Amino acid sequence: MTNIDVLTKIIRVDKANSSFVYFTLESNEGIAFHSTLRESLKMPYRDIEINYTESTKTHLLNILKNLEEKFSIEYL
Repeated sequence: MTNIDVLTKIIRVDKANSSFVYFTLESNEGIAFHSTLRESLKMPYRDIEINYTESTKTHLLNILKNLEEKFSIEYL
């Protein structure tokens, strides 16, 4: 059995852009899984935890780079 390390990245986006981030991540099935950090639910932004593996890292970074062309993403 092979151990696969799960890597984590947390991003912050305006609440208005969060649904597009969720949709984009979900439409790229198998690249990463995500969840919204509860602490940000009452804020004007969403902190999103993204979990991925080394084998999907490049693809995920390309997705995030493309999203950054549309709106601001803060890396926490």
